Amino acid sequence: MKNTSAESSRLQLKILLELIDERNSQNKKFGTQNHSPIEWIAILTEEVGEAAKEALELHFKSGGGNAQPDSTDWHSEKTKLYRAEMVQVAAVALSMIECIDRDEWVVLGGKLPFN
Repeated sequence: MKNTSAESSRLQLKILLELIDERNSQNKKFGTQNHSPIEWIAILTEEVGEAAKEALELHFKSGGGNAQPDSTDWHSEKTKLYRAEMVQVAAVALSMIECIDRDEWVVLGGKLPFN
């Protein structure tokens, strides 16, 4: 079944609100983050690696690698973990953009002006 534009927009809004919640959680935990571009890529890559781990387990333990999942509950839980990691990936990317827009990149202890 194909989603309508309105259904897609509702789903996107739900996801964006979840990303804002995740960003608020990150800000509470870490404070405002200002890093150099390479540090940001390292942080993002670490999050992508966690998502990749969940995706691999979901694939190879769900029959993609001829293994069978332990249960439907296992598959459901792994899907939730994968989705949660993807939310963190998106939230870190959002934080990177926020840093750019604040013009607060940090390089070798100093600010890197972009504007």
